[in-house]
Amino acid sequence: MRGCCFLFWIGLLAVAAPGCFSSKWALDHADYREKYDRPYSGNNFKKWNRMARQMVDARHVADDSGYYVGGAGSNFRQNPAGGAEVGVTNYTRPWLSTKVALAGQVNSGAQNAFAGVNTAVHVATPTRVAPFVGAGVFGGVDVGTVLDTVNGDESEYTQFLGAVYPEAGVHVWLNGRTRLSASASYWMTTSNHDREFWYYGLGVTFGFGPDGRSSESGELIREDEFVNRLLDEREQREDVVVRTPTSELLDELPDVGVRATLGRVLPPPGSPVYVEPPND
Repeated sequence: MRGCCFLFWIGLLAVAAPGCFSSKWALDHADYREKYDRPYSGNNFKKWNRMARQMVDARHVADDSGYYVGGAGSNFRQNPAGGAEVGVTNYTRPWLSTKVALAGQVNSGAQNAFAGVNTAVHVATPTRVAPFVGAGVFGGVDVGTVLDTVNGDESEYTQFLGAVYPEAGVHVWLNGRTRLSASASYWMTTSNHDREFWYYGLGVTFGFGPDGRSSESGELIREDEFVNRLLDEREQREDVVVRTPTSELLDELPDVGVRATLGRVLPPPGSPVYVEPPND
């Protein structure tokens, strides 16, 4: 079993390997592109520092949602079980995500197949390869009852399955909008037989930030976007050539009733504090 797990993780990393050293891996996501799609600095230290940051930075997913599809199975020794699920994943913070999915599970310990809802919360590093920990809850009803309801028949009894579980795993971002996930969870169920078992899952989440967001005037923007824009504005100001005022420039200014000389602004004639400028 350990050998299978080792090969599974190697396979997962192999899938994510192409382009893993690219500093522009997530330019297909509008928020990442807005943050990093600008020329590198001419300073080599600043350039390589930014490239290294880009290779691992996955904070662009904050406030994004994506569609999730996954499957899972047990170790088939304690309680042979397998299932699949389809749902939605949402990031409220770059490091905090939730999952809500319609799930089905064939559970030999409970001697039935179940359909229900599976939900989980994950805390992960905001990086391209992101280890995570979390917990989840599953609640389902036996499929026989569902089929009887669809067919308009009344079931003699209804069997429910509930479970809570801790979970750990890793997310790997294949690009800015697609995430591959692998996890191991320990299910503690309400079943009368083999209530506890390990459950291993693999899933893919896609469609993050389909349209992206470009914050306009009056909109709230994230802190990292705000800081990034301030840095860009500062760089632009440093590139502006400051011209020292000359007599020719001052002569071009409109007459607004204020007497001006080089380097000084005088009050209008007739003012108590007016002083006649020196004649050159």
